[in-house]
Amino acid sequence: MSIPRIIRATYKGVILLGALAFISGVLFSLYEGKTLGTSLYWALITMTTVGYGEIYPTNGAGKVIAVILACCGILLYGYLGAVILTVQMESSLSGVFGMSKCKFKNHFIICGWTPVSEVVLLELLTANRDVAVITEKQDDVAIIKRIQERGKVFPIYGDPSKNEILSQANIKWARVIILCMEDDSKNLITALHIKEINPKARIIVKTSRAELKKTMKIAGVTYVVTPHEMAGRLIASAAFEPEVANFVEDVTTGVDLEGYDLQQYTIPAEHTGTIAELSKKLRKHSNTTLVGIAKRKPDKLSREEKWEVYPNPQDNIKVRTGDVVILLGNDAQFKKVREYLGTLQGR
Repeated sequence: MSIPRIIRATYKGVILLGALAFISGVLFSLYEGKTLGTSLYWALITMTTVGYGEIYPTNGAGKVIAVILACCGILLYGYLGAVILTVQMESSLSGVFGMSKCKFKNHFIICGWTPVSEVVLLELLTANRDVAVITEKQDDVAIIKRIQERGKVFPIYGDPSKNEILSQANIKWARVIILCMEDDSKNLITALHIKEINPKARIIVKTSRAELKKTMKIAGVTYVVTPHEMAGRLIASAAFEPEVANFVEDVTTGVDLEGYDLQQYTIPAEHTGTIAELSKKLRKHSNTTLVGIAKRKPDKLSREEKWEVYPNPQDNIKVRTGDVVILLGNDAQFKKVREYLGTLQGR
């Protein structure tokens, strides 16, 4: 139940209730000759229809005031009770049907509910991320809600390409927005809206058409994924190097906590040095393998943050504050990495 919403919905009725009690108290004081404090006490008690009986009207004018006050009190209390009940029901139904506002900050937003979206959601929840999911099908809200048991998920029903729905997902405070809608034109329109509202957010788009990659990049998309291309590469690999395909499948998921995963960590100042030094320390403390490093790439012409990834880096490469290392390990090993580096997974 939202206390602020109840206050906004009932404050006029409460003011009217107070004004009615005050005016009735003043009139009762004039006609019955009671003190103002006693008359106000009588007015409040009469409005609730309790009437203890120690104070009562003794003339016609006082009785008329008492009758009017009691009737108005019953109506106003009934009205306020109905308003509070309505607000509570609306709040509950909004949550059930995905129409309430998300309060997450620094969170992830998935636009569109597809088989790809479900995989993305499970991976993000495994990484302990807060996720809002926008779907255009109301039936999907119940499906998404069932996944809430695995982590913080906030389902929203509506069209992701509309600003009011993006606002409902708290887009201004979002960290990453993932566009998984089947309609590529809607993905493009939504990306443009997002860049206007939150230019600092990272936007990732799933598209089935590789020729749209350049267009998406121009629209401000950070990363474009074509599942068909990725699936095709994995299938081709499985055809003649099945062990490599099995390895890639294992290390690209974090849902299986018993398997291996690839994770990235930002390097703090106290752990700078060379690749050889850092790799040796990480192996000693966590038994993870350093398989890559990413460094910021200066780009004065673009407002976007550019990064260059170096797989299997040479031992003499310098590791500076803010660089990102890519590690291979399992869940238990990554816990030791977080303790050693003092940073969380991801960027």
